[in-house]
Amino acid sequence: MKENVIRYLGVLILIILGSYTFLVATGIAENLGDLVTSFTEGNKQEDLSFLTDKPIADSEKLEKDFNALIEESKSFDAALSDTLTLRLLSNTKKVNIPAVTEGQPLSGPGEILLDPSFAKANGYPVGSSINAGGKTFSVVGFVSLPHYIYPLKNVNDIMNSPDIFGVGVINSEDFNGLDNASVIYSVRFNNRSQSINEQAVQLRERLHDEGITESEWIDIMNNKRARMAWASITGMKTMSVPLPSAMFLMCCLIIGIMIWRMIRHESVIIGTLYAQGYRRRELIRHYMAIPIILALTGGIIGSLSALPSIAPAVMAMISYYNVPVNGIELNFLNVLLGILTPVLFLGLSSYGVIRLELKRSPAELMKGDKQNNKVNALERIFKLERLSFHAKFKLREQLRSVSRLVFLLLGVTIASVLMLLGFTIMNSMNYVFNNSTNGTYKFEYEYAFKDIQYGEAPEGAEVFSAGRFYPKGQEEIEFYVTGVEPDSTILTLKDKKDNPIPNDQINITKPLADRLGIRAGETVSVINKQDGKTYTFHIDAVADTYAGQFIFMPMAEFNKKLGIPENSYMGIWSTKKLSIPEDKLSGIKSLSEVSNAMDELLGPMVSMVVAMTVISCVVGLIILYLVTSLIIEENKNTISLFKIFGYRYREIKSLILNSSTFVLIGGFIISIPIMAVSMGAMYGYLGDMINLVLPTIISPVYVVFCFAAIMLTYQLSKLLCAKKVNAVSMSEALKAGVE
Repeated sequence: MKENVIRYLGVLILIILGSYTFLVATGIAENLGDLVTSFTEGNKQEDLSFLTDKPIADSEKLEKDFNALIEESKSFDAALSDTLTLRLLSNTKKVNIPAVTEGQPLSGPGEILLDPSFAKANGYPVGSSINAGGKTFSVVGFVSLPHYIYPLKNVNDIMNSPDIFGVGVINSEDFNGLDNASVIYSVRFNNRSQSINEQAVQLRERLHDEGITESEWIDIMNNKRARMAWASITGMKTMSVPLPSAMFLMCCLIIGIMIWRMIRHESVIIGTLYAQGYRRRELIRHYMAIPIILALTGGIIGSLSALPSIAPAVMAMISYYNVPVNGIELNFLNVLLGILTPVLFLGLSSYGVIRLELKRSPAELMKGDKQNNKVNALERIFKLERLSFHAKFKLREQLRSVSRLVFLLLGVTIASVLMLLGFTIMNSMNYVFNNSTNGTYKFEYEYAFKDIQYGEAPEGAEVFSAGRFYPKGQEEIEFYVTGVEPDSTILTLKDKKDNPIPNDQINITKPLADRLGIRAGETVSVINKQDGKTYTFHIDAVADTYAGQFIFMPMAEFNKKLGIPENSYMGIWSTKKLSIPEDKLSGIKSLSEVSNAMDELLGPMVSMVVAMTVISCVVGLIILYLVTSLIIEENKNTISLFKIFGYRYREIKSLILNSSTFVLIGGFIISIPIMAVSMGAMYGYLGDMINLVLPTIISPVYVVFCFAAIMLTYQLSKLLCAKKVNAVSMSEALKAGVE
């Protein structure tokens, strides 16, 4: 091992990275999953919530009939400034029970519990005072709410920003004097074995039978405030296996190559030992020591290094997802897996290589290692005879060692995929929230009303209506069918050729069309969440925009199809802020707030991308150094002969060190479609979890940047190996001849 310290050190680092990644990812996923599960179950997270046009007369009878918990609560949005909103929620006892994470619970009027992220961002520590809704409240503690784990202002928002929105819990009597507070009914079904959707449909029918009309019906599976955390948890669990496995597989390849070369180099000694009576298992035990020591050492170091990192990583996630932390547990089964998995990977692969090589007879082994100069199938395919000597030499150097070629290609591809992933995620989100949204919507404010409205829109505004729908049997794919003015100038849709699409027909956005498998000219049947009826729409065009999942159609046709009164509407799009009484509104959305939240998200994402780039470069450097050092080791005689024949140092370096350039370029090119497929699968999973669809946008600028980073890493590996080339003496060729 002393003869190749740096080479073995590179393998050791890869094993450490693999074990570390596995343990941290599984630690975050399991702890966050346990915290969210215990919180939502213990504090009775709602299954659905809704508003009504009149109070429910006998909620206790409904609870008994539907075996459910039903609680009435209040909500009021208090504007603290032009850009800052605090949502005041009443203290509940049966459903969505608040959990005090710091300070004291509510004990009397004039007290408030705040979301800790909001309190920290806006300077409201425990013991301070806050003015909201014309009242002064004393901050007695911080709170976590089961239905506001990711505290979004509107359920269809994507990004939370505590600088512009937060939630607080106050006593019910403190709502006296707060006009226009919304009354919300939250429901949790006690029968957890029956489908929540089936029970919800029955409850809705019962409400209709009693003459109650509900609005803003939100089920938990389509509530991003609750589902966003599970998207992160499942993503962590998913990534905890492939990435470490890829690193361990690369270690298996390189260790296999190195041990194979070692046995071939020492074959004369091995044959002599066989002749002297040594048994095969003794020699296998000797050569197995190297991979076992490396795997065990790397697994222990990686796992032990990960243990102190798990708690800070979980707490970093808690800063995004507001759940109480009762304790962070370390799963020692995962620690054991982090140690034993690389031992299993490297042990089995090395044992196979060693056993295969030691099967040869003592006489065959004592003949020594013969250089394999046969032209293999790969060389015949590429027809190297037509190329120049320099190109022919470099290609043969790679093609005559298939195992080394596979290792280099796999390593460069994995490093490139990792690097491209970070940039592509950032670019995709930037495209959706900036380019696509700004290009489609020409308004600034969206006002949604509680009840149907009549009349004309103010100047600079347009009216719209909307209903929530889903395909039969696919409740997780929730989208809006929206009625718009046929001559709308605020909604601008274009096809994939950038041609404008008229608004006097039925249009569908691209992400929804892809999820439903719908093309222009086809019809789609979907179910209205409001009345449970099936509606059929004939799609005239697909709009090439990712600004949400929508079917747009003329307002008059929408109202007629859904049985809504003629010339009525449910919302207004406006280019300027309107003076609308808050008691009439169910929500207000500002596109600039979405843009600001996106800017805040891109800050941490830049850090993530930088981290992924650095890790990719480190992995790439290790792989390139290992392969290049192997090439030098295998070509000592050739390098010596080059020097005897008078080749200059620069020419020798070019022939030996640049032989991997073709493979490097090929690996990077292969990584682009692999990354695109991986992102498509990842975004598909994200769509299933939180009903968010993102496109895979590969920026040529980022591709060039990543390629430049990989090439710089390649140049650095060549610099590290250049001394090895210079250290080969002319006598090496003479020694080989004597042997």
